[in-house]
Amino acid sequence: MIYYDTIFPNQIKGEQLDRYLAAGWYRIGQRLSTTDLVSHEGTLVPVFWLRIRLADFQPSRSARRIWRRCRTLKSEVLPFAITREIESLYRRYRNAISHRISSSIWKYLLDEEAGNTFDSWRIEVRDGKHLVAVAYFDQGAKSTAGILHIYDPHYAKISPGKLLYLETIRYSIAQGHLFYYPGYISPAMPKFDYKLFADSKSAEIYLRLLQRWVPYGNVARKLPLWSRRLTEVINKAQIPEIVLRRQLRQIL
Repeated sequence: MIYYDTIFPNQIKGEQLDRYLAAGWYRIGQRLSTTDLVSHEGTLVPVFWLRIRLADFQPSRSARRIWRRCRTLKSEVLPFAITREIESLYRRYRNAISHRISSSIWKYLLDEEAGNTFDSWRIEVRDGKHLVAVAYFDQGAKSTAGILHIYDPHYAKISPGKLLYLETIRYSIAQGHLFYYPGYISPAMPKFDYKLFADSKSAEIYLRLLQRWVPYGNVARKLPLWSRRLTEVINKAQIPEIVLRRQLRQIL
């Protein structure tokens, strides 16, 4: 297993980004990182990278309801940029959430560097002229990775963050992409389950020990057990990967 690994590429675009995403890597700032474990309430817990198979995507009832609720808003896909208007929205969003994020969007996305290693784009959602929400995503040759969603806290009741998720999927399908990567999930942290709301049937998770993606529906009921066993192993003793791999195959 990998606790944490990071690389600092000069440029990652097109098929090269596709390959990294398919191997469980994810963009943080201007670097690519991957992990199997995160710290949660003083304990290391397993996480599983997630992707959506876009050819099989069928919006859930919840997804359709959000699109209807937001039908008066206008969404537009635009080239990467960080404007004063977006920085202002970021500050309002940052002040309204409970978890800590970078002090500025420039720092969050670019590590305060002048250039961008990735082929990034943005989606703006407006209510008339008012900027309601913004999504940043990276584009490969056949994949899209969601990086950051921010929104005006006054619009929280209409789920603008989930709308950005859906609009990124809509754009990705229109581009002929195969996969959308929204990050990771973990049975130990249900707050990340929102990444499955759009259509859990088209979701896959990455099992690094087996080096393959599997349909989420095939392992959903078994994941909590596997996660608990891994957590016990990680926090109490060191067990060789070959043993962990054998246990994973037995559970699946």
